[in-house]
Amino acid sequence: MAAQQAQSAAPESDVEFLGELAQTFKDQVPSLYYRQHSWSAQSGQRFVVINGESRREGDQVASGVTLREILRESSVLEYQGTQFRLRALNSWVNL
Repeated sequence: MAAQQAQSAAPESDVEFLGELAQTFKDQVPSLYYRQHSWSAQSGQRFVVINGESRREGDQVASGVTLREILRESSVLEYQGTQFRLRALNSWVNL
């Protein structure tokens, strides 16, 4: 029982959320409109809809932004060699 509680309390990833990164980096990340999030235990069935397109792990979701991993409650993306997370269905609008 204690192992189950510890597992459920563990973060889904050590990758930081975009909002926690340096402002100079955030200013460069293009807008990401996160409209759908479908997680499955089978990685081949996971997908998200970002910027109006259905994408899978490994796909480019915006100019220079690659979807690295779809987690249960967030996605890991990479821009200019830096990985970051976005919570499921939370968009990033770069004004």
